[in-house]
Amino acid sequence: MARVLVVENDPLAARQIAAVVREELGHAAQVATSAAAARAAVADDLPDAVVIDYRLSAVHDGGDLVAELRARDPHLAVVVTTSPADVEATERARAAFGPLGHVARPVAASELLPRLHAALERARLERQVVRLERELDQRERALRTSRGQAERAAAQLASTSSELATATERLVVAEQLAAVGRVVTGIAHELGQQLALVGYAEAIKTRVAADPETVELADVIVRAQKRLLAMVDAIRDFSGGDTRPIAREPADLAAVVDEALALIAYDRDVKRCRVVRRLAAHPLCGLHRDKMAQVVINLVHNAALASGPGGEIEVAVAPDGPGAAVLTVTDRGAGMAADVLARLGEPFFTTRGDRGSGLGVGICRRIVEEHGGTLTFESSVGRGTIARVRLPTLEDA
Repeated sequence: MARVLVVENDPLAARQIAAVVREELGHAAQVATSAAAARAAVADDLPDAVVIDYRLSAVHDGGDLVAELRARDPHLAVVVTTSPADVEATERARAAFGPLGHVARPVAASELLPRLHAALERARLERQVVRLERELDQRERALRTSRGQAERAAAQLASTSSELATATERLVVAEQLAAVGRVVTGIAHELGQQLALVGYAEAIKTRVAADPETVELADVIVRAQKRLLAMVDAIRDFSGGDTRPIAREPADLAAVVDEALALIAYDRDVKRCRVVRRLAAHPLCGLHRDKMAQVVINLVHNAALASGPGGEIEVAVAPDGPGAAVLTVTDRGAGMAADVLARLGEPFFTTRGDRGSGLGVGICRRIVEEHGGTLTFESSVGRGTIARVRLPTLEDA
């Protein structure tokens, strides 16, 4: 049962319309004979429909009252009445509410009832559409939320899968290195003893000082001995033969870089390049000076090999946000493809053929990580490579 408000300035006509609504449609009907009375009647609760005289009085327009009520309920069912003699009001009413929303006075039940029933049904359908649209919007929001949760779960699963794959790769590498470590441990002592015999080349140099060619050959033997001993030590260190934590002390990172550059300045490959120092800061870090110098030497030497004669190598030290410093070694050489960059640091993987052992980057990365830092690379073919060492400064070291 609907609630219908009848607003007519003629009390008799209002009661007649209300009686028709009650008796023929079975709806509850309320009567108001002025705009003020209508506002009072709907102050707390709006009716389901309004049957209203479009020309309430010379002062109050029924259309204005309908506008007020529809501001509160856009779907309010409305049927307006006009006198056929009031041509202007009739035309305005029909223009505003359409032929199906208008009834001429005196109001006949046969004219009013189907229009009122249709207005109530349209209002019901409009409210249903609004409700369904609201439910659809809620379901769409819920679907978007569910989709977002599914995407986050998928991303988390992909991340977990990637981490698992990385962990598996590291486990395989660790097993390989463990095997290398066992082999190296078994042969290092014997190999060291045999290489020690090569030290007699130093004695030979003193006895044949007058023979430059023999001295030169002896120097070749001595250098080969040193390289072999260094390679054994590097393999032992990389394979985890020495598990003791490194001893660190407060040190100026820029000063350590200067020391390393002084050591490598006479390297044949480095001498062919132009090394540019850009030390914008002198951050204090907890460092093992020799090992960190080894990192700098290795990175600069790799940059020199990639650059070729006359190439420029930039070595820079700068702050990197609070509590961190960054060391970069930049070359503008050949660069590396993405697949090569992805394998950089993999044990025994080298791009230099017989000239490389494939251990240098891995050893550098391990040293940097022992300092609580990270070693990363950016590279593209034909544009060079940037090696970036990020280290905590002393307060976070």
